[in-house]
Amino acid sequence: MKIVSLLFISTLIVSCNSNQKEESEHQGRPSVHELINEFDSNKDGKLSESEVGGPLASDFQKIDADKDGFLSEKELELAPKPPRKGGEQTVVNKEDIDATVKGVSVNTSYFIKENIIGEITEKKVNLSGIETNCYVIKTHSQATEHQMGPWCPRHIEDGMEKAGIWFENDKVYDVSGHFIANLDEFYSDDKWKLFREDGSVKVTDSEISCLAAAKPDVEEKYHNHCVECLPEYFKDQVTTFVIPVNPQYLKKTQSFGRGGIGVAFNGVKYDPPAPTHAILAAHTIAPLDDHGGHVNPHGGYHYHAITGSTKEVAQSDAHAPMIGYAIDGFGIYALLDENGNAPTDLDECGGHFDDERGYHYHAGEPGGNQIIACLHGLPGYTEVKE
Repeated sequence: MKIVSLLFISTLIVSCNSNQKEESEHQGRPSVHELINEFDSNKDGKLSESEVGGPLASDFQKIDADKDGFLSEKELELAPKPPRKGGEQTVVNKEDIDATVKGVSVNTSYFIKENIIGEITEKKVNLSGIETNCYVIKTHSQATEHQMGPWCPRHIEDGMEKAGIWFENDKVYDVSGHFIANLDEFYSDDKWKLFREDGSVKVTDSEISCLAAAKPDVEEKYHNHCVECLPEYFKDQVTTFVIPVNPQYLKKTQSFGRGGIGVAFNGVKYDPPAPTHAILAAHTIAPLDDHGGHVNPHGGYHYHAITGSTKEVAQSDAHAPMIGYAIDGFGIYALLDENGNAPTDLDECGGHFDDERGYHYHAGEPGGNQIIACLHGLPGYTEVKE
């Protein structure tokens, strides 16, 4: 069985007055109306805790001001906007920093030099109200250690080698032609039919169809499609990672913004977990490849799962190898150590402390819909220019 995590586009909370909505559309963020349409599975005009995922689930109790167990449109409008970039982030007070919890400085030599645009630079950046020395790393977010794809099979007779992977209830499934042909049984819904009478699979096989389908409100024309966007559509995008040189541990956890949650050593972005309500509601699936990655218009190729396909930095002890950095500067390590054991003392974000590595994260179980669950450090940010 191939390995995977979750996918597609993660969701943030934004205000929906006209100016903010225009800004939200420009940056690819859904409005409150779009959020409700995306998550509201029973169409009652409000969101229960069981209907939401990602940042909405993490902050549900905070947003639910009247404590009635539902998120109304008004409550979502009043919810704080997520962090986007340095000067626009939620303010962090210096007393929120716990200097007793140490981390290890970012080592830029771990990055694959050929995958970096120009040189990695260092500059002072205002992060959540705190002046911080940061590394600025620019990439095209394109993998080099492995092939990107494949994702969608072209015929219901195609084997798993011609496609990617999908998940349901934390289990991983190969997206073979047989899997596509039996989605109606898999989801107990006879409206599923991603293939034509001749057995060919309906795939978003152009940039135009990719743009129409790879968004929360999938255009009706592309319902019942296998959603596939190719890396070459967005190969000229530039992703900028702004990461603290010396990570600072916060007493309070930080929810993810819409941007990347970290970066692999090949310069590919790690993305937050995301709900699949919009995908499934349109009777579409958007597979990941065997390496845990896929493509969307707002970030190019990116990972939602750690599958062992990218550069790893081995440790001097039996500890799991390092695979990249979170956007707060703390290291991310694979889940299993050399003996195949997973740590048992991870906190709510997926992190813990040891004397060798300081505070650091371990990637989540493949299929669990999260590389890490939240941030425990002062967060940097990512920006994507198309």
